[in-house]
Amino acid sequence: MKEIILVDANVLIRFLLRDHPKLSEEAKQIFLRGEKGEVKIYIDEVVIAETVWVLTSFYKIGREQLGQSLLKLISQDWMINSKKRIIIQTLDLFLSCRLDYIDCWLLAVSRINKISLKTFDKMLEKVSKQDLL
Repeated sequence: MKEIILVDANVLIRFLLRDHPKLSEEAKQIFLRGEKGEVKIYIDEVVIAETVWVLTSFYKIGREQLGQSLLKLISQDWMINSKKRIIIQTLDLFLSCRLDYIDCWLLAVSRINKISLKTFDKMLEKVSKQDLL
């Protein structure tokens, strides 16, 4: 069985931003090992949520750029997570509507598990109801 490497938000952020000569290169090497088939990379859904929050809040990275980058990365065969399907659907929603990432996560969980979503958030409720049409 291949080694599995769990990366945290700092590694993912340095990889995506490529803003630190040493740390970004170290992060790149981790993902290259995955791409070469040497290891599997595990990115927890909480790490993705933290990364989205940090990059959109502090670094002002646009939703489109960030969503596309994460979707491309998470979709790789060497990227593993038992909730990968939910993560991908969350990123698709993040790219297609104005909901924040956590609301997109809740909507994806609701859709995939075929369970109703109850919320006081008017925008989430509206998108959730559109989902039923």
